[in-house]
Amino acid sequence: MSYKYISATSTGVTYQITLKLFRVCTHADNLAELPASVYFGVFSKTDGSQPAGFPVLVPRASKEEKTLAQVDPCIVNPPTVCFQIGIYITTITVPINTAGYTVSFQSCCRDNSMANIIDTHRADDQDNYPGNGASYFTELPGSNPTGNSSPVFAKDEAVLVCAGKKFTYDFSATDIDGDSLSYVFCEAYGGGQVTKSNDKEATPPAAVAPPYTSVPYKSPYTGGGPLGTGANIDPKTGVISGIAPPAGKYVVTVCVYEYRNGVLLGIHRKDFHMNVTTCVKEVVAAMPDKYNDCSGYTITFLNNSTEGKTYDWNFGDGSTLTTTSTDPIQHTYAADGVYTVKLYVDSLSNCGDSATATAYVYPLLKPAVSISGFCSNTITTFGNNSTTSGQSDAINYYRWDFGVSNVSDDTSLLKSPQYKYPGPGNYQVVLLLRTLKGCERYDTSNIIVYNNPPLYTTGDTLLCIRNSLSLFAESNVDGNVVNGSYAWTPNYNITGANTATPVVTPKVDTTYTVTFTDATGCTNTKSVAVDVRDKLTVKTSADSTICTGDEVHLHATVDGDYPLTWYNLGNNAQVGDSADLYITPDPPSATYSVVGELGDCSGSDTVQLTLIDPPVPDAGADSTICYGDQILLQASGGTYYQWSPTFTLLTPQQSSTIARPTDTTMYIVTVTDTKGCPKAVTDTVWVSVVPKVPAFAGNDTIAILNQPFQLHASGGVSYVWTPVDGLDDPTVYNPVTIINHDVTYTVTAYTIEGCSGKDDIRIRFIAGPDIYVPTGFTPNGDGTNDVFRPLPVGILQLEFFRVYDRWGKLMYSTNEYMKGWDGYYNGEPAAIGTYVWVVQGKNINNETVLRKGTVTLLR
Repeated sequence: MSYKYISATSTGVTYQITLKLFRVCTHADNLAELPASVYFGVFSKTDGSQPAGFPVLVPRASKEEKTLAQVDPCIVNPPTVCFQIGIYITTITVPINTAGYTVSFQSCCRDNSMANIIDTHRADDQDNYPGNGASYFTELPGSNPTGNSSPVFAKDEAVLVCAGKKFTYDFSATDIDGDSLSYVFCEAYGGGQVTKSNDKEATPPAAVAPPYTSVPYKSPYTGGGPLGTGANIDPKTGVISGIAPPAGKYVVTVCVYEYRNGVLLGIHRKDFHMNVTTCVKEVVAAMPDKYNDCSGYTITFLNNSTEGKTYDWNFGDGSTLTTTSTDPIQHTYAADGVYTVKLYVDSLSNCGDSATATAYVYPLLKPAVSISGFCSNTITTFGNNSTTSGQSDAINYYRWDFGVSNVSDDTSLLKSPQYKYPGPGNYQVVLLLRTLKGCERYDTSNIIVYNNPPLYTTGDTLLCIRNSLSLFAESNVDGNVVNGSYAWTPNYNITGANTATPVVTPKVDTTYTVTFTDATGCTNTKSVAVDVRDKLTVKTSADSTICTGDEVHLHATVDGDYPLTWYNLGNNAQVGDSADLYITPDPPSATYSVVGELGDCSGSDTVQLTLIDPPVPDAGADSTICYGDQILLQASGGTYYQWSPTFTLLTPQQSSTIARPTDTTMYIVTVTDTKGCPKAVTDTVWVSVVPKVPAFAGNDTIAILNQPFQLHASGGVSYVWTPVDGLDDPTVYNPVTIINHDVTYTVTAYTIEGCSGKDDIRIRFIAGPDIYVPTGFTPNGDGTNDVFRPLPVGILQLEFFRVYDRWGKLMYSTNEYMKGWDGYYNGEPAAIGTYVWVVQGKNINNETVLRKGTVTLLR
């Protein structure tokens, strides 16, 4: 928002007020359009009141759209950059006063996905918590000076800002009065109320009186650093430049200070949402922009550019190098100096890129730091013997950071400062060195500040009464020994009581205490308890009997922490060296000894193990039985037996038992004995069961009288038929019978194992070939004559069988052999009465047989 002086009278001043509103070029359903009109509120700086006639409604004067005019052709994925500008202009006249006026406009809601401010929107209460709004205002001067116009921000360009890349953005302003201008980043203001309308171009509510509050910024962003530490604004030109932050949308506010003859006339603001996008360029040249550690004449240059290109180096001393590798490159300079190094990437391409660095080449700059005094109740001294070997150079800048968080006084520019730490802790001390020629090196030291110096001693220990013991104490910080003095008490059988490593020979239990005092007077105390023994008590497991081949666990109980050794007394071999021994003894017996030793003191115990062989079970040989048969299982090898599974066994807890398995089963017998080995041992036997023989003699059937009839059996590998009457061969699966009366034959089918099964077939002999059909049926569910079906004799194929009611409606139809009608139609019982049937088939002579008739349905 800006103002332009128009005219003045003795009582009032007239200004032209201009507001520019910006909006992204999108037509999302939830995004408001530029309002058709807005309210300008005018508030006295004296008491916040509004003069009569305000606020004033201002219609939108114009609307224009800005797009990116030129796109870098070397960007692979150029985004669309577009925004709209709505301009609102009106002329107002305000009474003259001393303090002046604030002209304000407020909008309720910023985009809630901004990367550098915190979203305060609450969806559950939009009226009271609409999110970060915006307050735009300009401040009209008072009676002195009358006639001033505000600066006007000059450019509203669409600019492509690529994340992590260098960029420039012109935020400059012009002033028609010729006043001098100065630019800074400043805080954006929130505010505004929700529009109570569904009209996307609805007029926002009028602004409230100032003061206005800042929007909340997300760390590490601030109003003074809205784009992070990599981007800055030139205070003279208003041009923002630097390295863009990560991709996202950012609130950027610039304040321009207006001066006339050194006097500040006013502060004017522009608030803008900057879109930073992820850009992918075909070629990017990248390397550190400074090499100034001055570690010698040989510099190692890093190449972080796009891979797979040609790289041309110009080292600034007349030397060049062309390579296709991005590996670090070393270059040795011949003379002191500051050199400009340039790296060209893919220089022959239109999309080639370049990067520039400054190399400071001077003799060695070598930090040398010494730190003393780590006690928190004293002063820590920082020694600095850093050097540079250049005769024409010298260290002219020292900056220490003592590593204390959340304080501002933990730095020093002295060469060798002192500092008192606020308390114990781990601190990182950083020294920055800089020379006259621009060399720069950092030295980092991690220190531990303590209330009491760390002290490490020998742990509590055992000692044989006939031996001496060397004690040990040391104070060190992060591996560095702390200088100081040691004093041990009591003065009882001790040599070197004022050293870190005294020797003691106590004859009774004694606790020795050492006090360490560092160079600053801080102390710490530790104690070492010495337990004096003249004998050791060692006990192990009781003698026992075990099964041959089993692992045994032997345990030693001792009266102190001293080394143990196990021995096999059978061959004096060492078999273990801890309190627990896991071992499998060799038969027939084994004796083990455990010995504890502490200097010249010792103790021991012995365990005798008797080995008994476990039983050798035998469940018998595997066997095969027929389905339905039983078998005798016979086990041996022990005293007690348990068979499983038990559900098909007669006596599962005896060595012999009858088994009646119905399918192949593996039986397991568990055997124990009374010889001393309590171990249960198992053996298995398989009983294979031949499945039930599926003997099949064929379905009962009707054959033609006085005609041979062939039988067909299945289910085995051999067959026997009975009776033999009329059969040509009763030992084949398909004999022929010439018998001429009804008969039932039985076939016995045998498997290859000799198991058998039986089945019958009943044959009725009727004159034929023909189709016989009954004249009536009673489908009442009594199991007799319930189904009406034809009886084919000598009929090889039934072509159809159909039943109709007396009106010709089809009641039933089939072509399946020996199938018939059950007296139902569509699931309901058919009516009692007479029905017409027709049946047709092919006989054994391939002749068509057709029969028709009626049948009576009774219930």
